[in-house]
Amino acid sequence: IETFGTLETTERFLSVPITVKKALTTFDNIKTMYDELSEAGVKNINFKLTGFANGGMYSTYPNRLKWMKEVGGKEGFEKVLGQAKDEGFGLYPDFDFMYISNKALFDGVNLRYAAARTIDNRYASKRVYDATWQEFVSYFELCVTPSIISEYYEKLTGAYKAYGPLGISVGTLGSDLNSDFGDRVPTNREDAKEVITKLFAEIEKDYGSVMTSGGNVYALAYTDHLLNASLDSSRFTTTSRSVP
Repeated sequence: IETFGTLETTERFLSVPITVKKALTTFDNIKTMYDELSEAGVKNINFKLTGFANGGMYSTYPNRLKWMKEVGGKEGFEKVLGQAKDEGFGLYPDFDFMYISNKALFDGVNLRYAAARTIDNRYASKRVYDATWQEFVSYFELCVTPSIISEYYEKLTGAYKAYGPLGISVGTLGSDLNSDFGDRVPTNREDAKEVITKLFAEIEKDYGSVMTSGGNVYALAYTDHLLNASLDSSRFTTTSRSVP
């Protein structure tokens, strides 16, 4: 079950529009969901927590850890984690190390150091195909250079492991590979695969239980829960068989 944390919305205060963060799901809601499902006989549940830390659904890069107060804060996470340990359900806060979706002031991320570059030395951004426009579009998520991901992961895991967690979700780490044509540490996709594979081994060692999305083959040995696995090939070329 994927649950969503906080989302920015607009409210009016003395007729002035202000931006506030609202909780879509709180830690208490997760406890309630498990209690009701458990009473109905459904107990083999794993919760993916998306947008519960570092700014919510549109989060800053996970090189630090701050639970959103709107969903219950640090105390709320500790409480639901305790229940998860006692009653045996999974809890997987999601952190996406592949992209920078929200660059905040003083967030500890230097774009000149962390952002991957295109071959003409621009910042590389994530692009997805939009069926409406019939072209690839960007939502201004910058690609992180593979050479720096492990360094940022160490900063996060130092804070997260202090809770004694049951697992971690690592977003698109299992599905996406970013190359970097910058002159600092040039990295092709094969180099990136080696870096990410080593990082997966480290994450699996740190947490024991890992959740990811997509599932490139190098990630499978270290992943317990795989989301959004393709059921067919892309059919971009002529093939005789589809895998899986």
